[in-house]
Amino acid sequence: MSDEKIEQENKQEDKKVQYPSPEDWERFREKLKKSEMQKSVEFLQQLATREKLERDYKEDIIRVTFETSPETKRTVLARRPTHKEMIKIIEMVVAASSMETPTDKEGLKKLAEVYKELPKMAAMLCIDKKLDEKFWSEKVSLNALQNFLNEVIAAAQAPGLTKEELESFRR
Repeated sequence: MSDEKIEQENKQEDKKVQYPSPEDWERFREKLKKSEMQKSVEFLQQLATREKLERDYKEDIIRVTFETSPETKRTVLARRPTHKEMIKIIEMVVAASSMETPTDKEGLKKLAEVYKELPKMAAMLCIDKKLDEKFWSEKVSLNALQNFLNEVIAAAQAPGLTKEELESFRR
């Protein structure tokens, strides 16, 4: 092919291709800016929503009233357990109550493991940091510990209203 033919073909191809005008480029840049701005705003809204949800969770405190002995009830401030913690508490409480008197070595091991986890969970949920794992392990009875965790389950599942508030609606 000769150079002339190649040049003619290139010119014909250039005629077929329409290049954007400066105005088109400006409109494209504006659209791009708007879409980037919208994505940024959406991201910030999602981030703010997540932060608000996390803050709400941290501020969600429940009053847990439980028996420490047949004649005594105490109230402890605790945070509402997460979904994962709630499942673990329920599993531990059910396991502890269903394995009351294991007869084999394996059953005894499992029961011991469950009992070791109970004080850890109670300490994690308590707002007062003095009610730590050592406290729940050494300063209260197993019955009081189990009562506390049972009441955490009940309090966490209860509506956000107190008993007094519920009764006032019933009148």
